[in-house]
Amino acid sequence: MDLQHITVQDENNLKAKAEVKRSQIPVRRGVLSNVTNTKLAQPQGKPVVKERLVSEPQQPRTIKRPASSNNIPVEQYGQTTNYHQHKRSKTLEYEWQDLDEEDWNDPLMASEYVVEIFEYFHQLEIKTLPSRDYLSKQTYINSNMRDQLVDWMCEVHTKFRLLPETLFVAINLMDRFLSREVVQVNRLQLLGTASMFIASKYEEIYSPSVNNFSNESGSTVEEILAAEKFILEILEFDLSYPNPMNFLRRISKADDYDVNTRTIGKYFLEVSIMDHRFIGIKPSLCAAASMYLSRKMMGKEEWDGNLIHYSGGYFESELEPVVQLLPSLFGFSSYP
Repeated sequence: MDLQHITVQDENNLKAKAEVKRSQIPVRRGVLSNVTNTKLAQPQGKPVVKERLVSEPQQPRTIKRPASSNNIPVEQYGQTTNYHQHKRSKTLEYEWQDLDEEDWNDPLMASEYVVEIFEYFHQLEIKTLPSRDYLSKQTYINSNMRDQLVDWMCEVHTKFRLLPETLFVAINLMDRFLSREVVQVNRLQLLGTASMFIASKYEEIYSPSVNNFSNESGSTVEEILAAEKFILEILEFDLSYPNPMNFLRRISKADDYDVNTRTIGKYFLEVSIMDHRFIGIKPSLCAAASMYLSRKMMGKEEWDGNLIHYSGGYFESELEPVVQLLPSLFGFSSYP
């Protein structure tokens, strides 16, 4: 069309077409709002109609949580119901409460998957468990040397201010390697250094450099890197390990997150890794025994169904052998 011959009527027609195109542009909505994609914009003077994601039901409904085996009412239009409904174990004779239901609206707690996560942890802890009698197969080192090495690793861990999980992973890597390979005395500290180096890169956000570990151990950077490669090859690059701190936090949920009992239990866990008698004991069992003894010290006698369930199903009779070992670390024959 020649621009010089555009009439007033043609100009009005073009404006009308432009208004129609603008009216067909979708209205932008807020991120994570409670509405679906809105209808196309309406002409001026008519309100925009928004469709809600969920239509209001006529009767209050029960929200079903995948983490629970039963349908427990969680919320009914502002009226909070009782989260803790008593349940009975399918395989063991005890009652427990579904404490994960109260975390349904907290994404950090992952209540939908927490049961499956810890089922996987219990399978994984058996896979990553070192041989309990590997020290008897070592030609050059004994239990005292191993305990001295762990003590030195704890000092390095404290100096670098690493996470507690890093120390547990490092000890597990070292014990698993010693379960498969014979190590000479002059290479034992190098093993501990490389294990701590691997664990720090696995757990820490900002891990110490290899030069820091070289200065602490006296080994060269090349030796540490070569030891790191050799350890990973022997362990087939399998660094997965269900940390006992995870099990302790899980049990603490059934203890109302009592900071005193959890702190004492954490101390027992950290002390236990320094004694060779705890090699080969499952992390979940160590965590349960630590919490059990901690509660005894704080005057909490009952090991109820919730504690049994969230510890992984450990009864007092199963905890007794490990609980008897913990006081011996401090020179006591048994716990009171």
